[in-house]
Amino acid sequence: MADDGGRLPWRYRISLRLRITLITAVVVAAVLALGGILILLALRVDVIDAADQAVRTRAAGLSAAAAQGSLLRELPQLTDPETFAVVMSDGRAVTATPGLDSGFGLPEQEVGETDVYRVAHLPLDGTGPYRVVAQGVDTPTGPMTVYVAISVAHLDHTMAAAARNGAMGLALLVLVLATVTWLAIGRALAPVEAIRARADAITGQNLDQRVPVPVQHDEIGRLARTVNQMLGRLQHSADIQRRFVADAAHELRSPITSLRVQLETARDGDGTAGREGDMLHETVRMEGLVDQLLVLARADAETAWVRPQTVDLDDLIDSAVASLGSRDGILLDTTGVQPVQLDGDPGLLEQVVRNLVHNALGHARGVVRVSTSTVEDRLVVLAVEDDGPGVPEDRREDVFDRFVRLEVSRDREHGGVGLGLAIVAEIVRAHGGRVHADDSPLGGARFVVELPLDADSRA
Repeated sequence: MADDGGRLPWRYRISLRLRITLITAVVVAAVLALGGILILLALRVDVIDAADQAVRTRAAGLSAAAAQGSLLRELPQLTDPETFAVVMSDGRAVTATPGLDSGFGLPEQEVGETDVYRVAHLPLDGTGPYRVVAQGVDTPTGPMTVYVAISVAHLDHTMAAAARNGAMGLALLVLVLATVTWLAIGRALAPVEAIRARADAITGQNLDQRVPVPVQHDEIGRLARTVNQMLGRLQHSADIQRRFVADAAHELRSPITSLRVQLETARDGDGTAGREGDMLHETVRMEGLVDQLLVLARADAETAWVRPQTVDLDDLIDSAVASLGSRDGILLDTTGVQPVQLDGDPGLLEQVVRNLVHNALGHARGVVRVSTSTVEDRLVVLAVEDDGPGVPEDRREDVFDRFVRLEVSRDREHGGVGLGLAIVAEIVRAHGGRVHADDSPLGGARFVVELPLDADSRA
């Protein structure tokens, strides 16, 4: 959320490059620090075990000598490692290494018992702490306790030095890693910045521009290609919209101009006798054009403009045919219409039938035939045929485009502007079906609509 100053908090303003670098540095530092601590602890345990093993070994040797009664009056001082020993009996020192006149102040052990102590200070010349082994032994003169001590002061110094060196090495390693990560991420994100800068410069007036595409076929390359494909779709939609607006304005200009001329004539006093029919014709024509444009606008909006429900297609055909009325000299044959139900928008499907039949009536010489059938209980097929001139094979796709008229003068006479079949194509597409034109056995054109019976068939 933005703060009171209208700016985002600092944590939302950190760049992706810096965030990745910081996260990488922190994670690596934490892992290496934890690993270093575990290594130092393991090293400490190993050193202490080695010290304990050394004093245990010498204590075992002295205990064996004491049990045989062969202890020396003064015990030799070992230097590898340096250990100190004293043998106590009833609180007095029986024998000890040079310079050690008294015991270590530790309790004497029962025969056969052995304990290990950690003592901070002992009456010795060395520095502590010490590891001391106390072992009880039975001798010819009675029970005694053998004490052997070793200094582990060097261990603390070693651990401290290792910790300092490790911390400095870790800091240097993290610094190098952060620098390399910063540079690598900057190089990797350079194409993203180029894409962002170009996309920021693209507006509705220059949709023909494209973002730069890196050579690599990685995630950034796929992003750039996807953005360019999106821009291509936007450019195509914008071009269609501009053509649509231009064509609509051109088509609306004709009836409006005609109405203006007739109204100006009436204003100048020439009278309006005989012109009411012409003005009504132009008004109806303009009203129909506006209605058609609204349908196409709803289709272009790509919103949920279809309200499906169970529809009796044969009833819709009867209603559409009845609304068109009859044409002199033209037979409208609906005997091939079979009762069939499907899921669809009844108003839109009736408009499909009405547009197709109206188109056929405008081109037929004597017969228009409407029929329905089903295919594998999955599709319903609606066919509208006529015995007119037909549709040239190279124009059978074009007739479903907007404002396309194969014979302009004739369509204008019938009030058409080239939107009827385009509306059919949009409605059929919205219902998950398809429409195409081919030759009719009657000799003219045959328009075929294939619609799924239900949602499962549509899927």
